[in-house]
Amino acid sequence: MSLKICLAKKVLIFYSVLAPFIMIGSLYNLIDGLILQKSPTYRIGLFSLFGFVIMPFLLIVTYIKNKCVISGDGVQIGKMMYPFSDYDFSIREKELAFKDRPLTSLFKKRYDELVIKRISNNEIILEKDLDVFERDIENIKNALSINKNRWN
Repeated sequence: MSLKICLAKKVLIFYSVLAPFIMIGSLYNLIDGLILQKSPTYRIGLFSLFGFVIMPFLLIVTYIKNKCVISGDGVQIGKMMYPFSDYDFSIREKELAFKDRPLTSLFKKRYDELVIKRISNNEIILEKDLDVFERDIENIKNALSINKNRWN
């Protein structure tokens, strides 16, 4: 069994909704401001000119950096592989103040994060915020518990 999930799913959805508007506005600024020279130069900046390139690039990089694959051998986040034989995995719940909450879920008080510890010395290797839906958190918990029982 293998579970593939993006740990920043809510962020990707949020910015995917905004991306078309940013890209269209960026193309408009490039054509109207720089090529046709109809708008003032103070509106011309890197993001306003090349948002149609930068925004999709940021979405792709966000997906690649937060891609998580839970397989029978271990958990792979991005390019790093954490085998079940060497690392312990848990999902910890934390409570955040309103000013510290992410933009994608402002009214939610409790947030989950994936904690990876090295078994040999109990050192915390990674604390990764789970910006996913509740159903995805349950799927991650189930996949981790099934594979943890296999290795114990």
